[in-house]
Amino acid sequence: MYEEYWQLTDKPFPYRIPASQCFSTETQCSALLRLKYCVANHAGCSLVLGESGLGKTTLLRQFEANSTDLKPFVYLSYPGLRSGEQLRLLCSQLSDTPSNTAAGADELLQEIAASLHRWSASKRHPVICFDDAQLLNSSVMTNVILPLLNLREIDEAVSLTLVLAGQPVLASHVSRHIEIRERIAVTARLSGMSCDEVRDYVRGRMNACGRSETVFADSALEQLYRSSQGNPRRLNRMCDMALLVGCADELSVIEAPHINAVATELMTAA
Repeated sequence: MYEEYWQLTDKPFPYRIPASQCFSTETQCSALLRLKYCVANHAGCSLVLGESGLGKTTLLRQFEANSTDLKPFVYLSYPGLRSGEQLRLLCSQLSDTPSNTAAGADELLQEIAASLHRWSASKRHPVICFDDAQLLNSSVMTNVILPLLNLREIDEAVSLTLVLAGQPVLASHVSRHIEIRERIAVTARLSGMSCDEVRDYVRGRMNACGRSETVFADSALEQLYRSSQGNPRRLNRMCDMALLVGCADELSVIEAPHINAVATELMTAA
């Protein structure tokens, strides 16, 4: 809508950016290093913690994109499902065939174990990620997560890494399950971008879309950092809206007051 006005080849701040184009912050690089360490050392289970909008899902996408040897990479993002439904979904993801809808938990676990054996025998290392894991109920923790971890420990022929990603409250959720807590090998905590990272990110995205001339003044970049608190999701929304408003008002450069007005508008709507 505003691309022509700002002489852009594409929208620089879309709601979803391909993993190959994701901006790597210091905290994300640190988290990726921990996840890779967990896999390399067959350590079992990792926690990824961060407030909403800090890039947990993006981190998992980067982890998958940068680790082509980790197959299959199962991404489960339906935390509201009951334990039996989670097992059935996982079973289908690992075998690429529909599971028996009448199968009980024990049969599903046996199918999952058989699939993991097959993958491991072919020199593959499966990764199972549970996103929004703070919403998993106790039954799923006990009847899905724990059996998977037990299988990995008991059977040396099985290669498997589990990743539980969620908001910080996930840490206390896990702590109530001692058997799971004791198997957490690494914990990666995501935080917001620094002021310098916000500046580099915004300028980098504009350059990537064909605009090298200044659009966001230094004062605007500083205000973006303050208003977004370095949260990538908020930052994207503010930048996108600022470009739209700037187009409507026929601005040549976006300044701090424009960012402040956009931030106030978005926070009021939220």
